[in-house]
Amino acid sequence: MVLFRGDVKCKSLQRRTSISVILPSDNIHFLNDTEEIVEKPYKTLYLLHGLYGSDDIFLANTSIQKFAEDNGIAIVIPCGENSFYLDDVASHRLFGEYVGQELLDITRNIFPLSDKREDTFIAGFSMGGYGAIRNGLKYSDNFSKIGMISASAALITDDIVGYGDNHNVLYSKQFYESIFGNLDEVAGSDKDPKYLIDNCDNVPEIYMACGLDDFLFEKNADFYRFLKSKDIDAIFVGADGEHTWEFCDEFIKEFIKRL
Repeated sequence: MVLFRGDVKCKSLQRRTSISVILPSDNIHFLNDTEEIVEKPYKTLYLLHGLYGSDDIFLANTSIQKFAEDNGIAIVIPCGENSFYLDDVASHRLFGEYVGQELLDITRNIFPLSDKREDTFIAGFSMGGYGAIRNGLKYSDNFSKIGMISASAALITDDIVGYGDNHNVLYSKQFYESIFGNLDEVAGSDKDPKYLIDNCDNVPEIYMACGLDDFLFEKNADFYRFLKSKDIDAIFVGADGEHTWEFCDEFIKEFIKRL
């Protein structure tokens, strides 16, 4: 296994930004004098962190490095700041364009990653789950599977209109306005996953998991019911757990098993 941590220059953000990349390179077992060769180019998961996170947070809080090696898959983790992986045209912080297209172009140019849709996946935890479903649908020609772990997708588009002033950014209308713009215009736009589902001709397979005690559980269950009402190929797992790294670690690995 190879772990790369560095930074890349990208047009979408008009600056350099950090990324972490896990590659399932030749797996050498020195004690057993054996070696496992993973066929190139690698299947690739683009993995999006949650609010307050960065590209190294999965490395610090999950066992995903070893799991990627064991399952022969490359994982690319960008830094999305607190952007919800959306495009802010005024400040030229186009995080949606970045994770949906340019990051694929950059990493495929540097690393031996497959450029086939069937080998390319996007997933995320919490805010990253929203980023995965939004950009997995908006750039559906690039991704064949979407993973949403404890995702905030339904919560964001359904509830934030009613938020007020709050020092906690999770419930601050001003914070969400700085990200989403006019909150009254989110529904029915390309920031609304339900709208994107209705207007996507090539919907990727969707995997959802959320803890039964997670404050987002009912919103995730509602979004799953919406998907099934549209005959979308989707799986939803509701299991014991809360909005924690322990839950994320378990179910991001369950998603990887399906790749």
